[in-house]
Amino acid sequence: MKHWILCLTLWALTLPAFAQTARPSLAERSKQTEAVAKPYFEAYIARDWDRLEPMLDERSRFDDATAAALFGTQAKQGKAEQMKFFREAFAAIRAMRFHPTSQFVSGEHMVFVGELEWSLSLPDGLVVDTRMPFVVRLQVRDGKVLEHLDTADYKPFVVALQKARAAASKS
Repeated sequence: MKHWILCLTLWALTLPAFAQTARPSLAERSKQTEAVAKPYFEAYIARDWDRLEPMLDERSRFDDATAAALFGTQAKQGKAEQMKFFREAFAAIRAMRFHPTSQFVSGEHMVFVGELEWSLSLPDGLVVDTRMPFVVRLQVRDGKVLEHLDTADYKPFVVALQKARAAASKS
């Protein structure tokens, strides 16, 4: 009996050390996240869906809640649904360029902050060029993007749309 108590005591004492070495540090997790998040974000801005797709987890989620009121979009769940949305809805985007102001990575999250300069072709042929505040948060787990959240200030887009419509009506 004493032998078992001694074994259990030694096991209990070594457990915290084992747990610490088995789990990557914040710096290691952040480095792993950045290695996936940066190329994913670059592919997203370039609208290079073939390059982006392999970086998505099968259970991935995309949401831009700030676009819902303007475009009626809803969150996309799953890699297939997200890629279908990117390929179809983003087809009207003629160009996207990101102007970074800051970025950071912490564990499995990476955040990009800046301005998005983009050009959107509307179904009526009108083209709207906009530059607006833009934040993207990516969550990376097991080497794949699990969640992609866009947050944008769409007021500059609305102003640019109104100006483009006014100019088109004068022609």
